Amino acid sequence: ARKNLGEMSRTLDDAQIKAPRKATLTFINDQIGQKVSEGEKIAIISDLSHFKVDGEIADAYGDRIRVGSKAVVRIGRSERMNGTVSNVTPLSRNGVISFSVRLDDDADSRLRSGLKTDVYIMCNVMEDVRRIKNGSFYTGPGSYELFVFNGDDKLERRSVRLGDSNFEFVEVVDGLNDGDRVVVSDMKRFINATSVKVK
Repeated sequence: ARKNLGEMSRTLDDAQIKAPRKATLTFINDQIGQKVSEGEKIAIISDLSHFKVDGEIADAYGDRIRVGSKAVVRIGRSERMNGTVSNVTPLSRNGVISFSVRLDDDADSRLRSGLKTDVYIMCNVMEDVRRIKNGSFYTGPGSYELFVFNGDDKLERRSVRLGDSNFEFVEVVDGLNDGDRVVVSDMKRFINATSVKVK
């Protein structure tokens, strides 16, 4: 009886789960009476004082992302945080490659567990580039029909060749001059017009 009592006591002690470090409990399996197998997840603890960002990118751009690349994480509409790509998985799954970003300030109060955000990877730097603001019109390098303000209360359609972009600006390869004002919002309803009068 003493032997059985000792075994039951050890089993009870083993059933008491202790966190290996100071953290916050973010998930617990609360199904009372459920049989738990060895290795099954019953709780998750998280250190909410430091964060990392896990991202995904289409595998078509896999050759442009590498460990050490600079990254910008945008929170909300205007707030940005800088970081560095710390890990890139070699495996493509469902057409995407996963990567991790180590933030310069990984304890910022704006960060939350499970927060979804946009991550931009810097893969090249160009200087002395003519550029315009990025907008919904831009879908990649190529030729575009853009409306340019001509100074006489009119917008004139002009063929413009655009190059690479970041999340703020698009490179202008040809078709625009310094000081030109360009409409970067959606102008599809005027696609057949050569000019539009501005009121």
